[in-house]
Amino acid sequence: MVSKLIDPPSARARNIYCSMALALTGILVYGNHLHNTFQFDSIAYIKNSLSLKNPESILTLQFWMSEFFARGLLSISMALNAHLDELRPFGYHVLNLALHIFNAILVFYIFKKALLHFKNSIGKNDAAISFFAATIFLVHPIQTESVIYIISRSEVLASTFYLLGFLLFQTCLELHNRHSRLKNLILPLVILFLIVVGFSVKQTLATFPLIIFLYYISVCPLDSPVIKFILNWKWQILTAVLIFLSLLLYKLLSDETFLIGPSRPDEMVGREKFMLSQPAVVIFYYLKKILFPINLNVDPDVEVVTLLLSFSFIASIMMIAFIAYYLWNQEAWRFYIFFLSWFLIILSPSSSIVTLHDLAAEHRVYLALPGVIFILSYGLFDILKNQKSGILILCGLTLFLGALNIERNTAWKSELSLWRDTYKKSPGKLRPLINLARAHSIEGNSEDAVRYYEEALSKGSGVFVVQYNLGELYLKKGRVEEAILRFESALQLKPEIPETYAKLGEIYLARKNWKLADIYFKKCIEIDSRFSQVFKNLGVLHFYHLKNLKESLLYFSRSLALDPNQTEANKIRKLVQQYSTH
Repeated sequence: MVSKLIDPPSARARNIYCSMALALTGILVYGNHLHNTFQFDSIAYIKNSLSLKNPESILTLQFWMSEFFARGLLSISMALNAHLDELRPFGYHVLNLALHIFNAILVFYIFKKALLHFKNSIGKNDAAISFFAATIFLVHPIQTESVIYIISRSEVLASTFYLLGFLLFQTCLELHNRHSRLKNLILPLVILFLIVVGFSVKQTLATFPLIIFLYYISVCPLDSPVIKFILNWKWQILTAVLIFLSLLLYKLLSDETFLIGPSRPDEMVGREKFMLSQPAVVIFYYLKKILFPINLNVDPDVEVVTLLLSFSFIASIMMIAFIAYYLWNQEAWRFYIFFLSWFLIILSPSSSIVTLHDLAAEHRVYLALPGVIFILSYGLFDILKNQKSGILILCGLTLFLGALNIERNTAWKSELSLWRDTYKKSPGKLRPLINLARAHSIEGNSEDAVRYYEEALSKGSGVFVVQYNLGELYLKKGRVEEAILRFESALQLKPEIPETYAKLGEIYLARKNWKLADIYFKKCIEIDSRFSQVFKNLGVLHFYHLKNLKESLLYFSRSLALDPNQTEANKIRKLVQQYSTH
């Protein structure tokens, strides 16, 4: 089907130079973020993660096997960073960037092979076209969220397995005439291994079989047996596909738990509204940001589509149909249609059946982006019919996108800069407001933190973190009565959170309300028995105020067992030893 061309030494050297240039470009463009702090969910899942305080327990085969379908390999990569560099962000950022640069190099080789397989008719400068396409993938500002936002490593790492597997599949096609072990056994097994392992990073790999099937039939000659079979049975195949999709759609809409489990109505919009909203997200957000990468936003305010006959849904579907029709009528239609399919299919899990908290997130475009870049890069040369003009335009575009990327990176410098930027762009959303308040609190700007939390409270009183964090700030400012009200409201929202009981216990202990302090402290350790400070407070309460010697010694002993190096540990140890002998 596709003949194997052995690159001459000069071509191999050119490929190496292109790879080195991509690596250097990646370092220059993203180098200003390597000392950034943890942001957003990276704080909860990395910085404040109890499991990462003992990373060696995660760096085991047993952990990977037990957590395989829960992104176990992603957790292992985070644990590896924690093991090597503890919880300093620098190492996490370096690994994310290294993976992104490697992915850009893979994109370079994939596009280069695709131009060969699709019998490129736009000239012989495949390396230049492929290099600039890969560079755009590397520096496009929409990629900043995937690279800089550490917890989005799932996108970058899963893409490494996906792209490497796809490149090896392209290599398999070039070896089809050789009845060698490399073709018949080794490479297919390596591809299978990569996809299975990559599935443990993110389930995006589920689309890989469909992508390689479409690529195979796209590069097959039109007189090949497989194409003849498809043409001869096209109506039967189309009918079967339509029936399957109709049954799948019916099942998805009638059973919220199908494939992904239940959707929490208080946190998500539900599958039907999510699916109705996604065509507009794909066209009017993702594609728009790819073509015009300005005002990028970590928490975009996207309209929820509720009706099938809404303008947003109908217009986006028509736009997708128009793009497909236009590309179908081009001379290189097989190339265009395949990479349009790449873009839509790779987006499909997060833009269709998987009901997520956010209607749109820029990191979801990471692996889908090459589909659009390849279409635009190839189309530019196809229209211009001039290699030099095309290269100059791509060169200028790359420099422009790189400058936008560097500027976008600055928004991720800290929690405060990130959420200032986000709140400015999404003033109507509650989450940017809450996170901006939290960022001010971290920076020690308690006045601004209180002001933004109070604004968030006026917009949505049913959010636990607003009630709890505002209660903490009020307590620090001596506004005790207001703090109690906020903590009690937090308890009503999430009675399963132990920290709230601990805070109320501390307040009532300070107010000498021994009975209420005892009730709240005991409720805290009933939910979670790992709070050494709460056991210490119970010890103090029962020893000095409630005069329950036996209970107080038990509480003090438990506190020391949990944290033997705590403040006043020696004093507590002496007290326990003194009264235990009586």
